[in-house]
Amino acid sequence: MHSKFALLTAIVLTAFVLVSCGTTSSNAFDPSFYNTPSSIPSNAPGTILRFETMNAPFPESQAWRVLYTSTGINGETIAVSGMVFAPTGPIPPGGRPVVSWAHPTTGIDDQCAPSRSPKPYDDVQGLADFLNLGWVVVATDYQGLGTDGMHPYLVGASEAQGTIDIVRAARNLNETGASSNYFVFGHSQGGQAALFAGQMASTYAPELQLLGVAAAAPAGLLVPLFQADKNTAAGAVLGSYAVVSWSDIFGYDEATVVKPALSGRVHAVSEKCVVGGSRLSDIELGINDLILKGRMWVADPATTAPWSNQFALNTAAQSPITTPLLLTQGTADKIITPSTTAELTAMYVAMGNNQATEQVMDGVDHMKAGKASVPYVVPFFQRLAN
Repeated sequence: MHSKFALLTAIVLTAFVLVSCGTTSSNAFDPSFYNTPSSIPSNAPGTILRFETMNAPFPESQAWRVLYTSTGINGETIAVSGMVFAPTGPIPPGGRPVVSWAHPTTGIDDQCAPSRSPKPYDDVQGLADFLNLGWVVVATDYQGLGTDGMHPYLVGASEAQGTIDIVRAARNLNETGASSNYFVFGHSQGGQAALFAGQMASTYAPELQLLGVAAAAPAGLLVPLFQADKNTAAGAVLGSYAVVSWSDIFGYDEATVVKPALSGRVHAVSEKCVVGGSRLSDIELGINDLILKGRMWVADPATTAPWSNQFALNTAAQSPITTPLLLTQGTADKIITPSTTAELTAMYVAMGNNQATEQVMDGVDHMKAGKASVPYVVPFFQRLAN
């Protein structure tokens, strides 16, 4: 594995693998698939703009790459890409429940979209289990990943809208047999997406019935998480993604929080992709990552306006989730502080959700939290579907 920048040195840490966004792919696609059509409908989020068949991930299953409409951060109609999976057997009366998978951080460059990955199915956690139950699985890329515009990294409402609208898109593919009943399951950044989807579901998509939410090691309480990570290698990478994303989208001056002499390195890191978000546990760092570690900040963005505004807006548990909620957390997680997940659970309970629970997973680190959660999430969703 390599990055597009020279790797002058490499170290191994527990986190994720950073590689070039331009890795040769066995998942063949025409990049024009991701182009936004000149005219898109503005009144029906989840409208299919384009779809194509992908290789089936398992026997007796089928898969599609989809481009569908969603809502952007300013309320505008946008095109978002993703994947839809369904069994091939007879569609049962009433249709199939849908699980919307919200992926962990992959990067902010278009080539980091999961549907463009050489192995696009590997990080859709629980995919085999849910297909074996006869359910539909959908996996959004999120706004701006693979499609036009910058990806709003860690912007909860944007992630949630893409996560919900791909359920609508699946219902517009007749072959899926998708019902209006759905679940949301996310890991890390996707845990934030899942929590925001749970908070927004009843008003954003009242025609759908959200039956349950599962969030594995969620990026929920952004300020304490940033404070814990900001001087680590992972913090340099994730911080670079946020700085480049937020400065582009919101017009913030990155020089107010990042040392100007290191700006070029921040942008270089922001062009890398994260792969194996739940499959692998190594991080391969180049010279830019190592130089930025503990050195990039001239001010703390969590407490420096206007950057601090996004920390406040995109912190979860500011409104209730009324459906059953399962949060999972590994005790060996060095990126999402375990105490923040316990605090999130308590906050949702305090807002009246007595069905909010936490599952602690001994010895599980951050990158393995999504996969390790599957044995808990699958039966949790099964109970709610019956």
